[in-house]
Amino acid sequence: MISKFKKGLTFIDVLIGVSLMLVVFLGIFGAYQLSLKVVAQSKARITATAIANQKLEEIRNLPYKKVGTAPPLLDGPAGALLQQETISQNSINYTVAREIRYVADCFDGPRSAECPTAPVTDDCVKDYKRAKIKVSWERPFKGEVSLVTDLAPKNLNQEKEECTGAAAGVLSVSVFNASGQAVTSPLIEIIDPNTGSTLTSFSPLFGKYDFVISPNVYKIKVSKTNYSSSQTYRAGDIYDGKVIAAPVKSHPSVYEGKLTEVGLSIDEVSSMKIEARGTKGQGYPPVHNATFKMEGIKTVGNDSQGKPIYKYSKNHATNGPAEINLSNLEWDSYRFSVDSPDYDLIDIESPPETAATQPIDLLPASSKEVRLILKAENTLLVTVKDVSTALPIFGAGVRLTNSELGYDVLQPTDENGKTLFIPLQESSYNLEVEASNYQSSTSTIFVSGDKTTTINLIPLP
Repeated sequence: MISKFKKGLTFIDVLIGVSLMLVVFLGIFGAYQLSLKVVAQSKARITATAIANQKLEEIRNLPYKKVGTAPPLLDGPAGALLQQETISQNSINYTVAREIRYVADCFDGPRSAECPTAPVTDDCVKDYKRAKIKVSWERPFKGEVSLVTDLAPKNLNQEKEECTGAAAGVLSVSVFNASGQAVTSPLIEIIDPNTGSTLTSFSPLFGKYDFVISPNVYKIKVSKTNYSSSQTYRAGDIYDGKVIAAPVKSHPSVYEGKLTEVGLSIDEVSSMKIEARGTKGQGYPPVHNATFKMEGIKTVGNDSQGKPIYKYSKNHATNGPAEINLSNLEWDSYRFSVDSPDYDLIDIESPPETAATQPIDLLPASSKEVRLILKAENTLLVTVKDVSTALPIFGAGVRLTNSELGYDVLQPTDENGKTLFIPLQESSYNLEVEASNYQSSTSTIFVSGDKTTTINLIPLP
């Protein structure tokens, strides 16, 4: 019996089979096409990256001053590099775009939340340059590559030149104390040595600052409240009435593109109490209005004869209490001398009643007591006492006169009832002693050598 339906492929079967084959082959073709695109795009990207690296390397090899575009960007430097150019490689046109801009780093100012310890202001915000190279292409498939690099100036004078357009050098000033440590926030002044006007100044937190300035010769002065001061000098400057021929610290010269370093030292000031007394055997009586010279060992230079010009060299006189208090003294080693034909400085004690040798060292932020022991060929030591109690009378007025010699001196007694007349000529003198609530005393005394006398005053009834 023959079947009513014959076996075979129907049209629907063919359509389904063809559709399945199309799906398979279209997938294979799509994958192949994608692989071709990936390979082509990868080749283009590799080439573009190589071009970008090449262009960045060209920029890195340029002098810092020439790193810029023509025309320059609004916030960028001018230079010889084109903002845009086209390069053809492997039948593909690549567009190279350059962006070179200035970058302001707050590290050197101005102060901000990001840089709280930076200087308050920055006179040059063109701290360094940032170069961006973008390489793009349109075919066979569109894409781009970007690379960025930062270029810093070799030194601060290059940075300054970018801001001012003028040549500059760097003057680096360091301020340190007696121990060689940096002084915090000193005032550093850069001064025109010809006019004396301050050109610029700064108070660096860590005691050092780099001034980027035009090539020239400058005077530097450093100071701080309650500190000593220091400065540079040049030949011909006058200090304490003396002409400096060879300064210890000369004005520095700043050269274009060079670094000049200068160090100056300051420290907290000190004080010294100096008293003039007679000898220990006399009981250290006060010597009133004695003159002496006090001189440190630090110098600012030498004069034309090669003699040192001392930074501190002054004459002083003891006041009524036979002493003087000197403040704002720089740390130094000080020598004392007496230039008088009438009496000599025979000894020094520091502190009093403790023998010391010269020079006397004075450290920063300290105080010291110095006793000068004076001796003359002829002296008169007067001791005034209460006749009834034999106690010394403090503040009694003792007057010694000699009209022929033109000598007339009135001195008070100290807490021990003593006063010393020094120096004297060998002669007879009138001696008058007065004290509150006591009868006055008048006598005549012949002085030769170290003469001593005691005056006993009678209390008033």
